[in-house]
Amino acid sequence: MLRAKVLVIGGGPAGSTAARFLAKQGIDTILIERDFSFVKPCGGGVPNAAFAELGIPSNAIKKDVKDIKLVSPLNNTVDIRLEGGFIAIVKRGEFDSLLRQSAKVKGAQLLEAEFRHFEETGKQITVLVNINGKEERIRTDYLIAADGVNSRVRLALGLKLPSAIYTLTTKIKKDDGDTCEFWFGESHARKSYSWIFPEAEGISAGTGSSDTGGLKGMLKAFAGRRGLNADSSVTRMYKVPLWSGELYNKDNILFIGDAAGQVMPLTYEGIYYAMKAGEFAAMAIIAEKPSDYKKLWRKRFNSRFMLMKKLGDYFLRDDNSAEKFVSLYRRQEIQAATMKLWLEKSSAGGKLISFANFFRKVLN
Repeated sequence: MLRAKVLVIGGGPAGSTAARFLAKQGIDTILIERDFSFVKPCGGGVPNAAFAELGIPSNAIKKDVKDIKLVSPLNNTVDIRLEGGFIAIVKRGEFDSLLRQSAKVKGAQLLEAEFRHFEETGKQITVLVNINGKEERIRTDYLIAADGVNSRVRLALGLKLPSAIYTLTTKIKKDDGDTCEFWFGESHARKSYSWIFPEAEGISAGTGSSDTGGLKGMLKAFAGRRGLNADSSVTRMYKVPLWSGELYNKDNILFIGDAAGQVMPLTYEGIYYAMKAGEFAAMAIIAEKPSDYKKLWRKRFNSRFMLMKKLGDYFLRDDNSAEKFVSLYRRQEIQAATMKLWLEKSSAGGKLISFANFFRKVLN
């Protein structure tokens, strides 16, 4: 039987960040990941400020993006130039591996292993895992579930999975781009948007919907509208969790990242918030007060997520609302307030209040 103070299940940005902060403080930590070669379908966008804030080497950045394009259902376009920062594009496979190796350097033990089920919960936790086809038990004082939107830890505890938006993406290596594009329209994106994201090599195109029905047709419709020569046969489907803010921990089992649904409503940005959740969960465990994790996360992000959920529920409900959303972004003051909130990730309440005031009349 293996033994650790903390067991982290899931080796993406959330789990790796938690393991790194724990190991840095001398906490005996094991991180397990089912498949180290797995690459999550993802645009790979991270605000550049996150690298200094979280101690991530800047050489992980493959491309700087400083331009945003919004396109309404009626093809009205707003171009936004980012000031004071940029969206850093990373290659998810390389980025996740770098974060895991950073945790290993600090002292965390990495295992390619699959979580099977709990044998014991309470003050002591025992889980059964599969390592190279062999069963092994791991006993731990704390467990961090960072195992994604289809969290097997949640299911093993009898908890429902988070609601989700379904996405379908394709990569187009022959095209190049330096602008993040967000296209709105119910014909190709329901309760969501379609997108073009620059990558280290080429671009990724995708769309989202509240259900899986017709996703391939919607991606084809978007490709036609955008004028893409996309190979719709080479696609990947993935779920993006919808935030509810209900689950943080069950006693000494903590949930972070997609396993906790910590994806920003409306924008569906997840990497930064997953890493911060990993940091906050680690801080709570270091203090041996797992309930502190919820306090830390809510103090920093809850108001922001609640506001963005209201905006998403309003502006993504139909084409008329999406048209109104894009038209609002013709105002320079809204652009500036949004970019400060998005890029700087400041916890200062004044910036959030300033941003919220622009939309207050619309929402009331």
